[in-house]
Amino acid sequence: MSASATTTPQGEREDDDLARMSFGDHLEELRRRLIRALGAVVLAALVVVPFKNEVTEVYTAPYEVMWIAAYEQFLDGLDQEVAAAKAAGTELHPDKQAIVAFHASRRQAILDGTYPQDLYPLIYSQGNFRLPRTLKALGGLEDFWVFMGAVILASLLLAAPVVLYQAWAFIAAGLYRAERKAILRYFPFAVLLLVCGASFGYFVVVPAGLFFLIQLMNWARVESMMSVALYFSFLLTLTAALGVIFQLPLVMLGLQKVGLVSHEAMKKNWRHVVLGMFIVSAMLTPPDPFTQILMAVPMTSLYLIGLLLTARSARAAEALA
Repeated sequence: MSASATTTPQGEREDDDLARMSFGDHLEELRRRLIRALGAVVLAALVVVPFKNEVTEVYTAPYEVMWIAAYEQFLDGLDQEVAAAKAAGTELHPDKQAIVAFHASRRQAILDGTYPQDLYPLIYSQGNFRLPRTLKALGGLEDFWVFMGAVILASLLLAAPVVLYQAWAFIAAGLYRAERKAILRYFPFAVLLLVCGASFGYFVVVPAGLFFLIQLMNWARVESMMSVALYFSFLLTLTAALGVIFQLPLVMLGLQKVGLVSHEAMKKNWRHVVLGMFIVSAMLTPPDPFTQILMAVPMTSLYLIGLLLTARSARAAEALA
């Protein structure tokens, strides 16, 4: 049975011959779609699980980037101490000389990744670089649960085409043609912004934020011993938050198109919005100003992009009026 021709009070909707379904039919359709999506995720997980080393390297890569940056800074400090001793005509402490000799013969191998991984503890013990190159599992199952969390995320990414199609097939059946066109028009941009936000967090914010936090430590009194669960939570929180935050231009455009907020209102209240962004950044990031700025500055830039989009949309609406 088909629905009769309908219009909204503004006459915006068309007759799309939407099929009428009972509540039970909707539940049955939802069940079938969920089973198919879940099946795709399970199959993807079976593909990912055997590659534990590769998956672990993916989510620990930002920590490795941070570690290399901290190690290079440590080497610069050693070189400065050696140069200062030569300039003053004095000799370094014998233990310090041993540390300098250790890194002089190994620094290139350590930096380019050819230094044997089973010898990493020597960088800490003999090289006196007090930042472990590997994350720590504080409990017997901590590494396992973190890996399983990473498997779920990787499976969702691999199965995303199937999952998204099943979700779309269920939702689209209840939408009018114009609504479907609007979603299909903006969805690719939403995915692109999500990927850009998560990538910005993965490649920039997480390594830089960790590096800044490490610099705040007094290594003579406090040493970093980051657990893999704490690190993974930090990584997931920042990348997910930035992925969502990068949707801001589309959200602004959507609010304008449905008439909730005008372009003029967004433009007039930009100071309050920017202040709110810094507050949100402070809530979503560790308690350090550097990481907060790394998140707040892109948010402000995205807001400016949103203003450009809403201004263009407002001009187009005026031209049609």
